[in-house]
Amino acid sequence: MTGIETVEAMERAVGLGDWDLAAEYLAPDLVYRCAGLPARQGVQGLRDHMAAQGKLVRWEGHETHLAWEKDGIVVIEVTSFFHRQEDGARISVPCTDIYRFDEKGRIADWGVYADISVFRADARQDVLS
Repeated sequence: MTGIETVEAMERAVGLGDWDLAAEYLAPDLVYRCAGLPARQGVQGLRDHMAAQGKLVRWEGHETHLAWEKDGIVVIEVTSFFHRQEDGARISVPCTDIYRFDEKGRIADWGVYADISVFRADARQDVLS
């Protein structure tokens, strides 16, 4: 399985809430970082993050723009689509994820580079207008 295939399989498992399956693709000492939030550790840390995020938004899929892999690193660029729980708005978030793998081919480091301030309705102001 390639790194990109591993990421896709893990994301499917996380999206379905199948944490036992997701754990097969993740290193036990996973470091997960999203935007400017504190890093989360391990599968449970990722699970806790997703539960907290789920109170704000429901993920509804993404459109992939780039999937690149080299030397144990995968970069995925997407536009992710969400339903904001607070007001029912549909939002889209440009996002780049960088995954680093351990020697067993499991995701050991996952960085999410996105502006998640739009997960809250009060952050919708266009700062350029």
